[in-house]
Order: sequence, then structure tokens, then C-alpha cells
Amino acid sequence: MKPAIIFSYILLLINLSCKSKKDFKTESGIKQTPSAVLSNLLNGNLDSTTGTIKWTATEGDIIEYNGQFTDSQFLFSTIDTIFTINQNNETEYLAVFSTAPMTKDDTGKMVNANDCHVCGLKLGYFTYSFVNDSLQIHNFRKNFATHGSFGEKSYLISFVNLGDGYEILKIDDPYNGMGISTVTTKFYMSGELLLSMISLEDNAGNYDSTQKGYYEFKTEFAYNPSKHTININQTGFKIDEISGKRKSILKRKELPFDQYSLSF
Repeated sequence: MKPAIIFSYILLLINLSCKSKKDFKTESGIKQTPSAVLSNLLNGNLDSTTGTIKWTATEGDIIEYNGQFTDSQFLFSTIDTIFTINQNNETEYLAVFSTAPMTKDDTGKMVNANDCHVCGLKLGYFTYSFVNDSLQIHNFRKNFATHGSFGEKSYLISFVNLGDGYEILKIDDPYNGMGISTVTTKFYMSGELLLSMISLEDNAGNYDSTQKGYYEFKTEFAYNPSKHTININQTGFKIDEISGKRKSILKRKELPFDQYSLSF
């Protein structure tokens, strides 16, 4: 068998293993906490006090999560947000979690070893439901995106239901640098990036709002589950490069969801 074929087959097996369903028996019918479920998925140890899961990293994990900044062979994950999905009289849960290599600072506190301005957290997710006394995992992905700043959470996660099972995560990630404040908005489905755009920006760190060089714009989002669309309305003003005068921004667009991408 050719190496390329073998490699494709291995990728297929990995993809299937990440998306296959798996049951975890609950104890006496008691539903497990999301942290306990994640601990099982990662084969890690859960600290019930902090909710942090410590799990053994492979060499590939160390590279993927920038763990080479520590001498530890462990990574640390915590549940970030839980969303409840109700459809067809069934309830499913979507859990987003963050992962980072951790180390102790000068005070003995555990902190992210990656703490630069643009360093964030690795985000993963899993979906699950309860069937009688069993917990069933539907999807599991350890790492689909990086968000945050200075090694900490600075982003905001929200859930968008576009109808008919089109379930999307929206993540707003703020950033400040060189006097300019921005928010980058990204939409994901099943861990795949659909759209990335700057949804808010201003240069208030350099100019007052009454000064000639000041600019700003913002974006509002509306969702239509019956049409499976995202409606975007962007307003504000920018500075014309030639005249130096303010130029109004008014941009509206309806984004149809095609299961692959969105564009603005």
C-alpha cells in the first residue's frame, strides 16, 4: 500500500474516532458533571475543587499546545461554557472547554505558561445527551481554535441556532494595541471556521472622538432560523486616505448558510 494511501486511511480512522458515539454509565442514574465527562474523555485527573483536569500530553500535544515552554508532560483543561440544545423533544448539551500548559508563578499560583499579548487558550468542545442511565457522547474535538489574550480568557462565546440542526458558535475576541481597539468575530460549526471578520474597531487610544483623526465602526448581527441566514448591519465611519475626511460606513448583507463558509 502506498504511503499516501496509508496516511489517508489513518486520517479517516482518526476522524471517525473523534465523531463516533460513546457511552459513559452514570452512577445510580446520577448525571455526571461536564467536568467529570471531560476528565473521562481526556483520561485525566479532575480536581473537584478547581474543576481543572490534568492530563498526560503526547509529544504531538506538547507541540500543538505550546507546552514546550514548561518542563511538564501535562496539560490542563477546564470547562468554559455549556449550551443546551433542544430539538425534536430531545435535549443535547454542547460543552466548550479550554486547554493550556500551566506552570507556577512567583507566588505559587498556577498560570498559563503562554502569557504574551497575543497568546490565548486552545478551545475544544464535545456534545452529549442522557439516555436513561447512560451518557452518550456525540462529538468530541480537543482543539478547534485559539482565543484570548495574555494566556487568559478575554473572549465571549455565544450560541446561534440557525434552524434544522445548523448550530453555530460565535466567538467575539477583543484586542487592544497601538491605540486601536478591535473585536474579531468568528463563527464555527462542528469546530470548522465559517467566517472571521472585524466587527468593531476604533482608535480611541490615539484620538478623542471629537478629533479629526478619530474613526469607529460597529456591527450588529441578526439571525433568521427559517431562512438559515445571518443578517449583518455595519455602521460608523472611517477616514478617507486621500482627503483625510470622515466617510460614513453603512454596509448590510444577508449571509446564507451553505454548510461550508460564510463571507462578508
